[in-house]
Amino acid sequence: MKRLKTFALLTGLFCLFTFPLYAEELNEENQLAEEPDEKNQPAEEPVLETEELPPLQEETETEDLEPENQLESLEKKETSLYPLIDAYKDRPEVEAWRKYYLSNEKRVKLLHDILENAMEYRLYVRKTVQDRQVPGELEYLPVVESGYKTSAKSQSGALGMWQFMENSVYPFLTLNEYVDERLDPWKSTEGGLSKLQDNYKTFGDWLLAIGSYNCGVGAMNKAIRRGESRDFWELCDKGVISRQTKDYVPKLIAIADLAVNYKSYEIDLPDHTEEYELLVTERDGLFDYVTVKKPYAISAMARDMRMDERQLKKLNPALTKGFTPPATKYSIRVPVGMKSTLEEVISKLEPIEFPFQYKVVAGDSLWSISRKFGTTVQAICDTNGIQENAILKIGKILYIPGK
Repeated sequence: MKRLKTFALLTGLFCLFTFPLYAEELNEENQLAEEPDEKNQPAEEPVLETEELPPLQEETETEDLEPENQLESLEKKETSLYPLIDAYKDRPEVEAWRKYYLSNEKRVKLLHDILENAMEYRLYVRKTVQDRQVPGELEYLPVVESGYKTSAKSQSGALGMWQFMENSVYPFLTLNEYVDERLDPWKSTEGGLSKLQDNYKTFGDWLLAIGSYNCGVGAMNKAIRRGESRDFWELCDKGVISRQTKDYVPKLIAIADLAVNYKSYEIDLPDHTEEYELLVTERDGLFDYVTVKKPYAISAMARDMRMDERQLKKLNPALTKGFTPPATKYSIRVPVGMKSTLEEVISKLEPIEFPFQYKVVAGDSLWSISRKFGTTVQAICDTNGIQENAILKIGKILYIPGK
């Protein structure tokens, strides 16, 4: 019995010391069993070296723009000088007109000559277009309309650089018996751009505004109603716009694109950038003006000013009779610095008095007409803006000055 108690005591002591060691071994085995098998795991992604990452400062500059810089960037996109080229130069209609010019050297030469000869007035048109913040492509509208010729006249009767019809002059220009501002490149530019801006207010779209300059606002409104659309290209596709107007808009954009991007197309077209920067007076249309209330002959003014008569007439092409209107105020345009000279001349110059109008008949000459009314050939020439050797056409109306 004593031996049995001793054995039990020894067994208990053995378990007391060995069980913690066994439990610890079991815990280690369990941990190993829970660890993943490295061979069966996918390879870890390589860690990028620090120098391969873009600098934090550069990311901040490109991605985290200040609101003010974002607004400035947006404004630059919205105020493109040539928005129509940017938006539509890849249109097939524009491409067709571009190819029309590029496929023939004579056509490129013709375009070159028009733009070169247009410089005298083109600079003023460019400045006015920029001042009014309208699409820069409008600088080239006179190329399409008149070839930039101030006296151009169409078969339909449109006249001048901007080709105004008589029924479309008001309220943009003055047209009466003595004055036709369609022939004045400066005033007609102001009038033409005002009309285009007026069209834009009507339609809210520059393609429709330009198209209606060609076909008329009424015709464009009719096309919009028939086509049930205010998209110019869609109206063209639906055939509700005339062929002339359908060609008019893409032709303008193509010509403007060629003129602006002539280097890209490897052609020679004058841009007159240097002249635009240097010829401030002509570019800005700066002149002196003298306002008169009575009729004075341009030729008489030029003679007394010792100025070339052709130059003074060129500066005042709206005076179709060669003298200022008899009953309304008119501002005579002279080169800068000559205002006081003209004022002195007018203070001594007798205004024209013409109580008679005479219709030329067969056999008339200036000498015979002057004898009939008791005046001089020079007086008749001054009053009517003609030369002494002018050939009189039968039916022409002459204003006869008083004695």
